Amino acid sequence: MNTMRLLVATLTLSVAALGSEEMTKEEGVLVLTEKNFASAIGNNEYVLVEFYAPWCGHCKALAPEYAKAAGILAEKDSPIKLAKVDATEESSLAEEHGVRGYPTLKFFRNGKPIEYNGGRTADTIVSWIEKKTGPPAVTIGGVDDAKKFVDDNKIAILGVFADEESDAAKAYKEVAGNLDDYKFGISTDAGVKGEYKIEGDAIVLFKDFDEGRNDLTEDLTDVEKITKFVSANVLPHLVDFNHETAQKIFGGEVKNHLLLFLSYKSDDYNGQVEIATKLAKENKGKVRSTRLHRIQCDLIDFWILLLGSVRLSQHGRRGPPTHFGVLRHEGGRAPRHAPYPPGRRHGQV
Repeated sequence: MNTMRLLVATLTLSVAALGSEEMTKEEGVLVLTEKNFASAIGNNEYVLVEFYAPWCGHCKALAPEYAKAAGILAEKDSPIKLAKVDATEESSLAEEHGVRGYPTLKFFRNGKPIEYNGGRTADTIVSWIEKKTGPPAVTIGGVDDAKKFVDDNKIAILGVFADEESDAAKAYKEVAGNLDDYKFGISTDAGVKGEYKIEGDAIVLFKDFDEGRNDLTEDLTDVEKITKFVSANVLPHLVDFNHETAQKIFGGEVKNHLLLFLSYKSDDYNGQVEIATKLAKENKGKVRSTRLHRIQCDLIDFWILLLGSVRLSQHGRRGPPTHFGVLRHEGGRAPRHAPYPPGRRHGQV
């Protein structure tokens, strides 16, 4: 009888082994294949999966941030796992999950996938995932909690209310649930109010750039106005265009853009930046000012095509169209500006 039981157990383990494969990790990220994908998703409540191609430039840029995010979650002893699939090797998996471009990220919660639409940096990846697996705003119990919350995040948004069930607090939590890239905290503690010199209800946005802090004390029950307040203040007055900021620049609430094509070699570079920053401050929340440097200026044909496609894509959609201005300055020449490039020659507007 014991021999028979041992034989049955051996056969069971052998069959299970045929349907799965031991999972390996690279820099804290699970490496999934067709053989172990189902078991990875089935055995973990939360899994973020990146479908990538080794030759893809965007995938290469994401890789270190993705690994860093996995490390942050591991340090927190989080149950959330980060995984990746080489879609060029595991084409059947990519086809099964509707992968049409790289990288494609999907978040599996209890085996059910949703599209990942968060940022491409470690902080924004972690923030997005934690929003999907926990409350939209973390509870800040006292001054020590508040200080840690502010110190641990490049952008920390803190709502302080007399009553967490008030209309203002509910509007704040609704906005927090809609904006996955940022960390929101909520507190009713009198000590927190005193520490940050807050009178009455308020929403305070702390950041490690520009003025360092922005306060909203009016219209706290208006979801749209709270959203615009956050959107207007989470990026610097003059934003540098890069992988991290691109999505936030063109996917935010601000629909008017001023693109500045500048060169570090310009004799008056610092002066132009000073003027542009001043204009950006004066038009905060109305116009997004973005700085592109020499290497990006060489791609100006691409930018003109992009601006045209964005303008065209806005027509037929609800809300105002996106508008662009372009400011180019290089060498000793004065900058030229046009509401939209009327014609183009390579490298100039």
